[in-house]
Amino acid sequence: MLWDIALEIGENTVRLATRENGLAFTAPSLGAIQGERLVAIGDDALDMLGRTPPGVRIARPVENGLISDARLVAQWLTRLLEPFTTGAKINRPSVAFVDNGLTRQSERELLSGTAVGLGAGQCGFLLADIAAAAGAGLDIRRPDGFALADIGAGRMSVSLIAFGRIARTRQIPYGMNRIDEDIIRLVRARAGMAIGPRAAEDAKMVLASALPAREVTASVVGLDMNTGFPGEREISAVLVKEAVEPIVGALALAVQEVVQDAPEELSADLLRTGLILTGGGALLSGLDKVLAERTGLTCHIPETPSLCTGKGMARIIQDPLLSELAIRKG
Repeated sequence: MLWDIALEIGENTVRLATRENGLAFTAPSLGAIQGERLVAIGDDALDMLGRTPPGVRIARPVENGLISDARLVAQWLTRLLEPFTTGAKINRPSVAFVDNGLTRQSERELLSGTAVGLGAGQCGFLLADIAAAAGAGLDIRRPDGFALADIGAGRMSVSLIAFGRIARTRQIPYGMNRIDEDIIRLVRARAGMAIGPRAAEDAKMVLASALPAREVTASVVGLDMNTGFPGEREISAVLVKEAVEPIVGALALAVQEVVQDAPEELSADLLRTGLILTGGGALLSGLDKVLAERTGLTCHIPETPSLCTGKGMARIIQDPLLSELAIRKG
């Protein structure tokens, strides 16, 4: 069948693609909540991150690969689907949701039930790693196997893909956001400074690398735990490397397990096709080199790896053959 809409609600990002226009919408998935009331969503909520007024909290619809705030999920579905269902652009549009591989049956039922309640027709599910592979420009129907590591904000996965199917996979229920959390923890413990998620993200962008730590530092601003006043500290790449290494180690181990568990004929394919890195985490400095050293696979990073899932969603729903292969009716 033909699918009208593909939709992903992730830990950091929501994406919507249509068969007519391709990838049509991308926004931060955050929501700002005061009591029981949603006061901001998307970019407006992101602007409040780290500077929320009393009584307001920043929520994510998904954390560690699982739905953490069903009301925020419902708000996003309403915002994204109502223009199609109430404006009669499409009569009962069919919706394919991206399944990150950790999604539980109860969560699939929540997504599809909410969508149908908003006026959608048939609902289905598309595995995130298949979408990422398609968005990386790969022919997911090819018979020879290839490995893909999708490195996101809230989850990471390594999958062996052949004939449009996932032959082997390992799911890691955390991702690059864990680095930010560990930077916050380490700066508090080592430097006596309480910093927020924005400061941790900035430090990660400047100092994070999978390679051995360089002799460089960056300045962070936060609350001095000794004085109770705002302050500034220099933190080193060595400290940030301490936050990065568990992520790199977990990812390398997952790749090794998938490769070791692969059928013999697909193992031979991997020596030729290598490992494709997608997701925003693929841009971590030196990650491709370190994974190649630890796994023995040549690593490839497609152009704009953070957009691979979104581009793959669009590509699949625009191609009836790929849709038939990749989307499972829910």
